[in-house]
Amino acid sequence: MSETVAITIGGEALSLGPLSFAALKRAWPAIKALPDKPDLVGQAEAVVEIVAAALSNVRPELTQEAIETRLLGREFVDLVGAVPKLLAISGLVPKEAGP
Repeated sequence: MSETVAITIGGEALSLGPLSFAALKRAWPAIKALPDKPDLVGQAEAVVEIVAAALSNVRPELTQEAIETRLLGREFVDLVGAVPKLLAISGLVPKEAGP
């Protein structure tokens, strides 16, 4: 079974599996933009785009706009923290940092 990353959107617990190529392709501009987003709200905006892409196959109704509407302020900090884990289980970054 594939690893998943637990997230919460609007009080609903969800799991993100590894990104498919289609989801990765859709999310790539937001992934590339993350390092250029110094503030938490800017990061959350890019993260929502990545999460919407990750959920597009299993929960297509959770579009970027729908996620932004449902996402509670207390949830977006955890959502921002979940994206590095998502990228790691997708094989895009090392799971553990080296020395």
